[in-house]
Amino acid sequence: MATREYSNKKKGFFVKMNEYLDSYDKIVVVGCDNVTSRQFNTMRIGMRKSGEFPIEGKILMGKNTMMKKVLQERADADPENAIKQLQNTRLGEMLKLNRGLIFTNDDLTEVMKMVEAQVVQSQARVGSVAPCDVVVPAGITSLEPGQTSFFQALNIHTKITKGTIEMLNEVHLIQKGDKVGPSEAILLQKMKINPFYYGLVMEEIYDQGSFYSPKVLKMTEDDKEAMVRRGINQVLGLSLGLGWTTEASFPHVALNAFKNIFSISLGTDYDFSAFGADQLKKDIKEGKVTAAPAATATKADDKPAAAAAAAPADDDDDEECDFGDMFD
Repeated sequence: MATREYSNKKKGFFVKMNEYLDSYDKIVVVGCDNVTSRQFNTMRIGMRKSGEFPIEGKILMGKNTMMKKVLQERADADPENAIKQLQNTRLGEMLKLNRGLIFTNDDLTEVMKMVEAQVVQSQARVGSVAPCDVVVPAGITSLEPGQTSFFQALNIHTKITKGTIEMLNEVHLIQKGDKVGPSEAILLQKMKINPFYYGLVMEEIYDQGSFYSPKVLKMTEDDKEAMVRRGINQVLGLSLGLGWTTEASFPHVALNAFKNIFSISLGTDYDFSAFGADQLKKDIKEGKVTAAPAATATKADDKPAAAAAAAPADDDDDEECDFGDMFD
């Protein structure tokens, strides 16, 4: 079977991507819609060792099929390597549409700051997909009365004020995800409104064998603590519900056990000194501490209540006992 020959340019791309995959442990998958070459050049230059950004790395853009081929060949050449298999599977799924890769070994938070800083304001072009809602506020514009046709085409109510067009109501002109029409684009241009901001969008992060969302980079210490607490509470609830003693549920199990033993101690002559129970019992009897309602009821009823509760049980036992032919 004949081997396919690639151009020197493609061969160079394969070599470069393999070098990046071997040299860097962290990869950021980014969306690149409407990002200009000038933005890319600014980030590439800034990520050099002598660049302005506190990180060093590379940005790789190319055909998705070529990048997938590199990942597939690396996985096929080393089937026992779990990292290469994972990269081929997960990165291969993400490399579609207009996406690229940022390689680095440095702090990913700095990568996020760089990406968020390299955003360019742009006008609404006809046929482009709106990345956000566009709302035009009510008020006086700088347009002359002769240009009311644009507002009429969009069903926007206006009036003439001091020789200019005034919009009477706030208008939700474009919704996020909709394509920009000719009338909307021309109106925004005439009003000198540039509603869109374009830049790289971080979509997924690979970090030394793990994939996770870029949202993790924006988590504060309080967010992390809250997440851990939610996890502990879930384990606690599951443990108590199933009757399993775990590290999370043990304090509650021990406390409930102490309450049960101490309740028995209050209603009987049994005393124990663990955790200061004997002193607590003494304080309750002397009126220094108010006992819990359940414990108070048990103490007030004392032995007569216990005997009264036990009597029906004894009758039931007599009725249900079967002595067989013992007295025949």
